[in-house]
Amino acid sequence: MFEYKIEQINTAKIKSPKIEAQLTALGQDGWELVSVVPDFDGEHILKAFMKRRTSASA
Repeated sequence: MFEYKIEQINTAKIKSPKIEAQLTALGQDGWELVSVVPDFDGEHILKAFMKRRTSASA
């Protein structure tokens, strides 16, 4: 089984090194980046879809 989460990333306010650090920290917690899509709300928002295995499936 998996659990899922969506991270919103504002690329107008957060620069690449900080985004990379944020995604790396999530990866160290077991989250895998599945997909990234733009969110067309008038800003530079990306939605990062993440998943990780739950302890029930280990």
